[in-house]
Amino acid sequence: MTLHPSHRITSLLLIATPPLFAASIEPAPEPGLWHSESTTLINGVDLQAKMREARQAMLANMPAEQRAMVEEMMGSAEDAGHQRCISAELAEKMTDPEALLADAREQMPGCELKVKQSDDDRLEFSGDCANTDGFTGTMQGDMQMISSREIKSNFRGDGTYQLPEQAAGGLADKLNGPVKVDHQEISKWVASDCGDVPVE
Repeated sequence: MTLHPSHRITSLLLIATPPLFAASIEPAPEPGLWHSESTTLINGVDLQAKMREARQAMLANMPAEQRAMVEEMMGSAEDAGHQRCISAELAEKMTDPEALLADAREQMPGCELKVKQSDDDRLEFSGDCANTDGFTGTMQGDMQMISSREIKSNFRGDGTYQLPEQAAGGLADKLNGPVKVDHQEISKWVASDCGDVPVE
């Protein structure tokens, strides 16, 4: 499943941690299959709902056989959530501040972040981004390890988007320009067996 840039920004932000923390983030996530559900508002508009509406409108104009083929190819693309398989190695890495910081620096070279660990299980962040996945502006948010089987996160961004039409999924006119982003996500452990989901 291809995530919208705002989801990618949020996912990357949530692995950013300053290098001076000696303590690990607790509790560690349990290895296995995780499912995340999120809501993203762009200037107050539910982006995921708009994209689902656009897909449905496109499918409605197709012949039945072609529509069935496209729906099968889309798979879970219309779902609000996504799944990932977290290995024991990755679960341990997700508690290591310096390892997470290295990943964040590699994946978000356009962002300068300030992050503090407000509690053993909670991170708060703020920062500035320059054309990161089309976004330029300020951001803030937090992530909390509710338990080894649940993670909650919030992200707020204020700035501008400048995305190519293809990346915006036909919504460039609604996304490009001044933008306020509100993203909330809840991830929950599902099972120790990941099934067909590739291990990360």
